[in-house]
Amino acid sequence: MTPEVPRFAVVGRVNKGKSSIVATLAEDDSVRIDPRPGTTTEVREFPVRVDGRTLFVLVDTPGFEDAPRALAWLRAREVSAAERPARVAELVRAFEGTSELVEECRLLAPILAGASVLYVVDGTHPYRPNYDAEMEILRWTGRPGMALVNRIGAEDHAAEWHRALDQHFKIVRDFDAFSVSFEERVNLLQVFRELRPDWRAAVDEAVAALVAQRGRRRAEAAALVSGLLVDALTHTEELAVEDEAAIEEQRDRLERSFHDALRAREEEARRRVEALYGHREARFEEGPGLERPVYRQDLFAEEAWKLLGLSPAQLVAAGALAGAAIGGAVDAAVGGASIFAGTVLGGALGGGGALYGVGRRYARVRSIGAPGIPGLLLDVQRYWSGARRFRIGPHAQPNFPWVLLDRALLHYDSVVRRTHARRGPIAVETAGAGGGRAGLVAEFARGERRGLESLFRRLRRDPYDPPRWVRDELERAIGRILRRVDPIPGEEPSAEALPHGP
Repeated sequence: MTPEVPRFAVVGRVNKGKSSIVATLAEDDSVRIDPRPGTTTEVREFPVRVDGRTLFVLVDTPGFEDAPRALAWLRAREVSAAERPARVAELVRAFEGTSELVEECRLLAPILAGASVLYVVDGTHPYRPNYDAEMEILRWTGRPGMALVNRIGAEDHAAEWHRALDQHFKIVRDFDAFSVSFEERVNLLQVFRELRPDWRAAVDEAVAALVAQRGRRRAEAAALVSGLLVDALTHTEELAVEDEAAIEEQRDRLERSFHDALRAREEEARRRVEALYGHREARFEEGPGLERPVYRQDLFAEEAWKLLGLSPAQLVAAGALAGAAIGGAVDAAVGGASIFAGTVLGGALGGGGALYGVGRRYARVRSIGAPGIPGLLLDVQRYWSGARRFRIGPHAQPNFPWVLLDRALLHYDSVVRRTHARRGPIAVETAGAGGGRAGLVAEFARGERRGLESLFRRLRRDPYDPPRWVRDELERAIGRILRRVDPIPGEEPSAEALPHGP
């Protein structure tokens, strides 16, 4: 029969990656994946839905148990090629409910009900002639299908698999469930337009819906990242202390509370981005023995600030081009929070001030109302009530928003590239493998850095009531950046330069 929506039965031998392919295509990390054989023992359906509408259904099946015996049974009852699908149905009826050919009956049932076939093999293991029985049984069903050469290990036997599979399937594709891109997943779905002409309209609608969903997800991610930046650059905390003996203790507590709040806000944004792309079960966490990716280190870790964000020279350029001078002096030596060892930036910036505080990762408490440079620890001022009021924030370090943005972009890149077949920790690829900076923002065009720096400074200037246009422009700017990180098939490339607000 012809199903209402396309249905794909994912079949093959035990432990060859069937469930991994289902998880990746369905974008469902609840699919059980285990390196031990026999994890899938029942037929389970995974509908792929967008906006509540089912686009297609993937059917995860157990592996073949005794294909040679099943094929021998079929051949003993063959009348003509035209009758082969009927013989397969007869086999299922004959052994259903018995203790024989249990797995064959289970995996053939959805195919006989109208599902097309996705036959999965592991291209990292050699082809063996005993696979022919499985392929021949699938050919007897008369259902359209394609073969997928998955990759589970390090060896490569794909060429010999292709030679064998080409004799049984019209279409054979390499498909690595652990690293396949969104575009490759869409292309795989489009292949069935040719295999099943009756599914063409449904496949076209499914592809359009998936592409539109990808675009919406990216736009929502841009809103999450820009919201993180707005919150982090406008965050302040205050504290009143009346007991003079507790001043230092309370001041330290305020600093810890401020930085912990920024850490928590970043972690919240990450969890929401992961959930946006369906990564609800598998977390992006480090495991024992793995080097922690720089974007997963603490937000204020020294190593992260060495490798992410802008270089001192880029900070000077971005600040100058944004049209605002930053006062102070550059930290010249490593110690405490200083990160740019031996770097001294001379020369005038704006009206003659030099770049201040590029080495300081942590913000510091200041007393409310006292004059001085933002971010410095100042003498406290006693109010008429006898209490001393302290404020911390917004974080004034020039590189702070760039480090935060770099971390968000690296995390986003790992999320959109991570397939749902992957479990456990994942290392992020960075641009600093050759010893340079590890992030992405250092590669931005000068005009783009200038536009972003202007927005960052505007947010810091009005932390209690940031203008709506600044928020909107920052979200649009992040959206353009994410278009470069995650391009969607068929769309125009993102422009490099950022416009300016009023």
